[in-house]
Amino acid sequence: MKAIYASALAALLVVVAGVWAADESATVTVRSVHLCCGACVEGAKGALDGIDGVSEPKADVNSKSVVFSAKNEKAAQKGIDALAEHGFYGKAAFGKKDLAFPNHGVKKGEKRDSVTFTGVHLCCGACKTAAKEAMTKLDGMTTLEIDSATGSIKLSGAGMVVQDAIDLLQKAGFYGKIEKPTKK
Repeated sequence: MKAIYASALAALLVVVAGVWAADESATVTVRSVHLCCGACVEGAKGALDGIDGVSEPKADVNSKSVVFSAKNEKAAQKGIDALAEHGFYGKAAFGKKDLAFPNHGVKKGEKRDSVTFTGVHLCCGACKTAAKEAMTKLDGMTTLEIDSATGSIKLSGAGMVVQDAIDLLQKAGFYGKIEKPTKK
């Protein structure tokens, strides 16, 4: 009889251990995000609303960070993807594991005479100023157009390195999709 109880107890422990292992719940922290005003804070929190497995979103202007709980790594990545979709960028970690924002698919060393970012979070004058300051550091850029209504940034110049433009935008805490180059 003791063997039956021991076997049942062992089986129960295996089930409980499996449930604990499946629940990887942890905090996601995204640092160095461009958050300059209440609209930025609400935009970042709103980006995370309704994502299965994501809860308790917080954004803070002073620390330039977005923090949320995720039930597992998959939910954490969905949260990061949603922040990117809403034009936010930062250094992200799920517990102690680094998370990546979506890759732009740009070829190393790719150069263009025109680069357009869309979907950038540009809710106010301070957002526009921060994006402008970041982009003016791009070698080869001669003109810059920022449209907060459409969330777009258009750069023109000779032989701009696309990855450099991405890096500058992201260093400023913004994310934007890159429009494909038009064929001549």
